[in-house]
Amino acid sequence: LQSKTLAQVTVRPTDSPFWKGLMRVKPLFFNRTRFLVGNGANTRFWEDTWLGGTPLALQYPSLYNVVQRREAYVATVLRSTPLNISFRRTLVGNRWE
Repeated sequence: LQSKTLAQVTVRPTDSPFWKGLMRVKPLFFNRTRFLVGNGANTRFWEDTWLGGTPLALQYPSLYNVVQRREAYVATVLRSTPLNISFRRTLVGNRWE
């Protein structure tokens, strides 16, 4: 995984058949895994399944690709209004600048 989370890794052509098999079942794992948020200090905002049936990183890959802190926790993001999320690009409407 090389310091990446399971949600961040993808399959590469050079990966072993075993790893490719794990990557094929990754969506099934995320669809059946739930996290108890509690105070949000241990639940990752983008990469854990805490809102809906899949991690937000998989539900909104375009946003996940430009977010600055992918490893942010729910408590950190939700502690203020507006949400404590920063992107590498300015978001305008449905397009990036």
